[in-house]
Amino acid sequence: MNETNQTLKILGKRIAKLRKQRGLNQENFADISGKMINTISNIERGLSDPKITTLMSIAKALNISIEELFTGNEPKQVQNELPKNITTIIQILKKQDDKTIKVIQKQIEALLELIQ
Repeated sequence: MNETNQTLKILGKRIAKLRKQRGLNQENFADISGKMINTISNIERGLSDPKITTLMSIAKALNISIEELFTGNEPKQVQNELPKNITTIIQILKKQDDKTIKVIQKQIEALLELIQ
């Protein structure tokens, strides 16, 4: 195995590990990162040489810097870091239009009134 292939395998394993730590399957992660599931799968298996823009999308979806994808350093915990499920919800909501966000907000408010 040449050095490039080995690097791609290491990078893919790192991305898969970080994704799993956040409780995401490949399908959820593909949605959050804006990439196709087969793209994520190929990257995680080290079969793809991703573009820098793809790596930027992946890093953003993982809530880490692009540097952290390569260094192997675990992301530093930020004191006010949101729980994983909230971060996932925020990523999904970022892709919605204003009208959809308003509908979702009203539904959340109604649900909260029911349980309070």
